[in-house]
Amino acid sequence: MRPRLYAVSAAGPQELEQEVKDLAESLETGAEVPRRPRHLPFRRAVVADDPAGAARLLREAGPGGTHGPDGPGGGAASIVFMFSGVGDQYPGMASGLYRHVPRFRAELDRCLDLLRAATGTDLREVLYPGGPGEPGGGPGGGPGGGPRAPDLAALFDRRASVQEIHRTRVAQPLAFATQYALARTLVALGVMPSALIGYSVGEYVAACLAGVMRPGDALGLIAHRARLVDGLPPGAMLAVMAAPEAVLPRLGEDGVSVAAFDGPRLTVLAGPPDAVERVAGRLADAEIACRRLATGHAFHSPLMAPVEEPLREALAAIPLRPPAIPFPSNVTGTWITGAEAADPAYWARHLSTPLRFAEALGRISDLPRPVTVELGPGRTLTGLASHEGPKLRTIPGVFESRTDLRLTLTALARLWEAGTDLDWSGLQELS
Repeated sequence: MRPRLYAVSAAGPQELEQEVKDLAESLETGAEVPRRPRHLPFRRAVVADDPAGAARLLREAGPGGTHGPDGPGGGAASIVFMFSGVGDQYPGMASGLYRHVPRFRAELDRCLDLLRAATGTDLREVLYPGGPGEPGGGPGGGPGGGPRAPDLAALFDRRASVQEIHRTRVAQPLAFATQYALARTLVALGVMPSALIGYSVGEYVAACLAGVMRPGDALGLIAHRARLVDGLPPGAMLAVMAAPEAVLPRLGEDGVSVAAFDGPRLTVLAGPPDAVERVAGRLADAEIACRRLATGHAFHSPLMAPVEEPLREALAAIPLRPPAIPFPSNVTGTWITGAEAADPAYWARHLSTPLRFAEALGRISDLPRPVTVELGPGRTLTGLASHEGPKLRTIPGVFESRTDLRLTLTALARLWEAGTDLDWSGLQELS
């Protein structure tokens, strides 16, 4: 049985408790339950597999959320969509959403059709190798869109980047298409972001959703960018669990540089594979934890410089506009300006410039009552975020047992409690 979202609202806290009691009793007795709760300020929502489970969760839940000027914290929440880069994708990703949410399936199919027209390759065969709806072999390999049992040898093999879904020319377009399709689906359900933030190629998703680029142009550009990078010599990236000042003295003259400032104790390095391996050895000797990332290239490092000019030329051929939704820049760590977003040179150097993601996250923390929603697989970005308030996810990581459908419905439940007026007619297709 698929999970469903059960929600209720009321004008005040006492009224809410009565509404919750009435709904729980209706669920337990099999009475008809309203499918479209009213948009009142005191709210409660749960996700359950059946009415009995929903009744139990409703009775166990604490006070419902409120919104508006009289609610806790005052004012409406600032919803922020978070778009991840590559490295955590896997076959069957977002498969439950693809099977059970027509809007998501239509949006993803549209993106994949545009990519097939641009590249001649149908990436469905990589993302869903067994074909949609095939138990054990189709998307997710299990009911509800859970990840298939991972190939442990491949996950821990440093050659994992040779897997097809980790090849740059496949990974980047798939990351863009999946997250953009999910963002469009959430917007259609009434979740309007106040701001966006993207990591590496995720900033392109943010830019497209913000209206900087048209979807067809953005998808063609991402495919072109990936092909350009794929033609470069191999590179490697290393996630180091330490601050930059602890890492920099150990880089030596190996051509390894900082690719991302992700947090006070997380720095990403990039460079030639052998050089990265030597640096990893020196870090291990210093008892500094690090791990190789599943990529065959040194993104956001000087090794990307050869593709800057051809990428700039491709960008100059498409219209670029100031963003209609604000997002902080990976390059500067501050809110991107209209001039930067519309400048082909900005996006060209974005690829070879270190990411100032920790600073960008600081801009998100400055928003009133931020609620972040991660649209990529796993918890990479929510794990980096330090703001107070909900940090919601939508697609499980490869080792998780929870399905993407359950995670997404749970995120919608929390957004409803935070004051988002969801489109309940659209939600009926999910639940």
